Amino acid sequence: MMRRFPLAVWLFGLALAALTTLPYAVGSWSAPPGWQYSGAAAVPTGALVDFNSHIAKMWQGCRGQWAYHLLFTHEAHPGLPLVQGFYVALGALASLTPFSLPAVYHIARFALTAGMALAIWAFAAHFFEKPAERWLATLFGTIASGWSWLLLALDPAMTAELSPIEFWLTDAFNLLGALVMPHFAAAVIVQIIIVLAFEAWVRTPPPNPPIHGKGEYIVSPLVVLTLALAAQAIIQPYAALLFGPLLVILAAYHTFSARRLTWRRALWLLLPLGCYGALIIYQYAALYSHPVWAAFAEQNQTLSPPVTYYLLGYLPFILPLVPGLRAFLLDRPDDRWWLPILWVALVAMLLYAPFPTQRRYLLGVQTPLAALAAYGWSRAVQPRLRARLRPLASILYLGLASVALVGMLAVNIAALSEPFSHRAVFYNPDDLAAFAWMRRETTGRDDLVLTVTDAAGQGSGGRLVAALGQRVYLGHWIETADFAAKVADMRRFYDPAAPDDWRRQFLAVTGAVYVWYDEDARRFGNWNPAGAAYLEVVFSSGGVTIYRVIEESGSS
Repeated sequence: MMRRFPLAVWLFGLALAALTTLPYAVGSWSAPPGWQYSGAAAVPTGALVDFNSHIAKMWQGCRGQWAYHLLFTHEAHPGLPLVQGFYVALGALASLTPFSLPAVYHIARFALTAGMALAIWAFAAHFFEKPAERWLATLFGTIASGWSWLLLALDPAMTAELSPIEFWLTDAFNLLGALVMPHFAAAVIVQIIIVLAFEAWVRTPPPNPPIHGKGEYIVSPLVVLTLALAAQAIIQPYAALLFGPLLVILAAYHTFSARRLTWRRALWLLLPLGCYGALIIYQYAALYSHPVWAAFAEQNQTLSPPVTYYLLGYLPFILPLVPGLRAFLLDRPDDRWWLPILWVALVAMLLYAPFPTQRRYLLGVQTPLAALAAYGWSRAVQPRLRARLRPLASILYLGLASVALVGMLAVNIAALSEPFSHRAVFYNPDDLAAFAWMRRETTGRDDLVLTVTDAAGQGSGGRLVAALGQRVYLGHWIETADFAAKVADMRRFYDPAAPDDWRRQFLAVTGAVYVWYDEDARRFGNWNPAGAAYLEVVFSSGGVTIYRVIEESGSS
């Protein structure tokens, strides 16, 4: 492994991992005495919601609960093994360490970010022989991001409704995704393993020798492909609509056109694709096997923004790619280039296909785009420049392409250095005292806590789940079943005009054991539970009060 990657690539991967860890280190250092940093990014705002969700999964793995339940909703529902299995497994791993769940989350993110850089280099090495071109593809695949931020100047009215994608759609860019979520980096690594294992299987003449050199065992590429697709089905199940067709089309090409595969050998592809399909079908069937899980699936809407955002977002890759087409036609390079071309084409078709998960197919598309952009830059753009200007031109272009990445890092560093201005990602002393009381006094994590969360994801529900792994009534816009209806119910609960009989009935029906009352709850309405005969104060510290529902009154 060490021989495959130059030392400079290892150092580059570690540098990227350290760079993307800097904002979180600043957040940890900036927490005032008595405060605690949650571990979430401050920007984009949805990163906190996703962070809370991932830590919830880790809590269950840490407790040995391999069948994942939604902790953000009150309804009883069955747990689903393998669903969200990446974070459940990461939580199980965390239970073997002395570190907190957020610390393990970021250790994994650091390691996988470095690994992602190595994987992108390996992908580049499959297409380029020259180290300079491999570096170009690696830089395009990591530090480059988009230019849809130009819309801030070109069309401010448009961005008033929807921000440039570099600031919120982290799926679209490899390193921006790795900045906030370890499973994004893991998915990119597994994608590259899939396509390189497929290429190795197709291009290695049979039989594949199991022994190489002095007792060195070589695992069959088909076995690697099977295992990688299985991992992909768990980490990123939505990608089945991308990688299934991609492998089938490529296999058909190698069977009918390139003649590298015989019919009999091509049929072996049914083994990895069959395992992949079985895992995807299982998860799909499981998600629609119960109303709560079906509500989760229906709320999991990730539709694409207008095409202008994509065109400008991927403009740094498109500009060198377009002149590269002429060079591509003249060079007539070998047919391995069908892989990135088909990959990008399939993603383009899926982005506006009639599926509710359109944006999910962007994850990892920067990898093939980077290879194509590097080809265009090195074969079409650089030859038009004087030799001594080529390094400077590459540095300037890639520097401009990394503006959004630098901006995201800078904004997060600035935000996380000011806890009092960005309280949502920090726990204040009242929060921590209330968390400590719940750890010490509650009878179990299944005791339902009545919490609030708004459409922006702000509120006590997500914080409670992340901090304690506690089951809450309302906490996540996807993982709370019938989210909009529950937001409306909580607004009525804190409406002074609502009758107490309705509140008693509501508490009884939901099975709430505690009511968490804080500043977020007060934003939902002006009703104060202090005078309610069916609630008793069991904890109070500054801005946080915890009430226990009195069973006799709640059951009447």
